[in-house]
Amino acid sequence: MLNQNVPDTGIAATAPEPNPTTVSSISPTTAIVVGILASAVVASLVYYWVAPQVPVAAVIPKKIGIANFAQGSSSITGLKKGLADLGYTDVQFFGGEVVPSPNMVVEIKAIYRKAIEEDNVDLLFADHEHQARAAVELTREMGINTPIVFISRFHDPVKYGIVGSFRTSGNNATGITQNLTEVASRIYSFLREINPSIKKVGVFGEGFLIPGVADDDYFEAMKQEAVRLGIELIEYKSAVPPPQAETEFKRVAASLKQGDVDGLFHLPGHFYEAQQVAEYELTKRLGIPMHAPYEDLGSEGVEGGGHFAYTANFAHAGEQAARMVDRIFRGAKPSDIPLEYGEKNLLVLEKGRADETGIIFSESMLFIADETR
Repeated sequence: MLNQNVPDTGIAATAPEPNPTTVSSISPTTAIVVGILASAVVASLVYYWVAPQVPVAAVIPKKIGIANFAQGSSSITGLKKGLADLGYTDVQFFGGEVVPSPNMVVEIKAIYRKAIEEDNVDLLFADHEHQARAAVELTREMGINTPIVFISRFHDPVKYGIVGSFRTSGNNATGITQNLTEVASRIYSFLREINPSIKKVGVFGEGFLIPGVADDDYFEAMKQEAVRLGIELIEYKSAVPPPQAETEFKRVAASLKQGDVDGLFHLPGHFYEAQQVAEYELTKRLGIPMHAPYEDLGSEGVEGGGHFAYTANFAHAGEQAARMVDRIFRGAKPSDIPLEYGEKNLLVLEKGRADETGIIFSESMLFIADETR
């Protein structure tokens, strides 16, 4: 096709005479070598563009050691899903389940030690901060730097001694945590949406709780927010030895009458294993709303209690943690990966229990709820 933009000058174009000074003389041997090299380069580029690219995850099978609570098992499901989405289809998992108790740290360390010494795992995963701190202590005692990725639910990871700071752990751990003040504030706001005149919130605290599970940072955030919001947080305490925790709980619960509290806040990690269920029965009798962390709200295989939960979701946190695991498997050090807040807190409503208790969720709660059962 002619270029329509070129003017017709009436002068015929002639090819230029070759300039002898610009022509190189190439020997036949050199030409052959150059041709072979050019062909190799072209073949390499074609292979790179056409051949399927194999992800790192597919060619380097990994092993992960886990010590988890039953309530946090969905975090493992999320971790596995997150890793599979990233291409890790053959990761092996080793470890066991831990029952919250005063002696659980010994059990946690035993599970992780076996995973390290016998199963040769590449990384340790912790579904709670209690396992995370035990893992940090164990690897320090063993003089090794096996990477640790954790989920922290009820403690500030720095105060709890897991990491040095949010920006850099200073050790072999990193993980997902949550803003406890924000969570506490939202819990009270939801209680007020259910009962705008709420003034007193009850909680079974000292003596009913296993020390170190949720009786400090999480509870402290609830106390501070109660003061800020003008709510009286009434703590029921016990000096009875733990073996009698169930009997003591039932005694104290039976003494409460309507009007003593306007709502109930459940703390996890209690000596009486089914306390969340018994607390729910108490709220039904009193006709008041109850908040419980997601893991105590109940799930498959775990009997729960409470009317709603506002907290980080374990499965989602597990998927988020998988991205950290991927970075570590690709060569990053945990100390170079800053801690992250959970990307999403979930509002879960137990509509059936609310109906049983005679409480009504606000329209706004029903509208924004991530899950209604």
